[in-house]
Amino acid sequence: MKLAFLASGRGSNLKALLSACRSGQVKAEPALVISDRPQAGALQVAADADVPHLLINSHDFQSRSEHERAIARELDKHGIDLVILAGYQRLLSPFLVGFLYEPRLGQSRILNIHPADTRRYQGLNGYAWALKEGLNETAVTVHFVDEGMDTGKIVAQAPLPMYADDTLESLQERGLALEHQLFPQATQKVIEELEQLCAAF
Repeated sequence: MKLAFLASGRGSNLKALLSACRSGQVKAEPALVISDRPQAGALQVAADADVPHLLINSHDFQSRSEHERAIARELDKHGIDLVILAGYQRLLSPFLVGFLYEPRLGQSRILNIHPADTRRYQGLNGYAWALKEGLNETAVTVHFVDEGMDTGKIVAQAPLPMYADDTLESLQERGLALEHQLFPQATQKVIEELEQLCAAF
């Protein structure tokens, strides 16, 4: 099973996932990391882990469609089975979601992590939203990617308690630690599901 990661930022979830691959918690080959931003720390995370990595800069293309077609070509070339959005800051178009659609799964072969319960909040800044709402508890969610924003089928979810003295920084710190646990677990769950589907055909 070959994994590709799309990343735009510093790569903290990417680092956790690559570590899980090395330890055997995630039983798959990290075959490719693609970033859309030249300054993304994720590229260095990939280099440090000796994982093939590419910059496909969104600013080098006339349209989102052209950019995603370039990504799709690389995914196809590397024989990628599952794509993981590890801090990827671009909403995927129906083209790329469709390119990775798996009929036997009834889902795209794309996973994302979201710092909230996706049934309650979609979009950016999930931890800030939870603070603003004054919640006692929020969540971290791993979900399949569909054509909406954070609207895909939930794969795994974990509660994140909130405290009266929480700041955005303290909540994000605990949230990231939880993300780094949940994302590898959910990824392995989907890998096993895909392998069972392949074995059945």
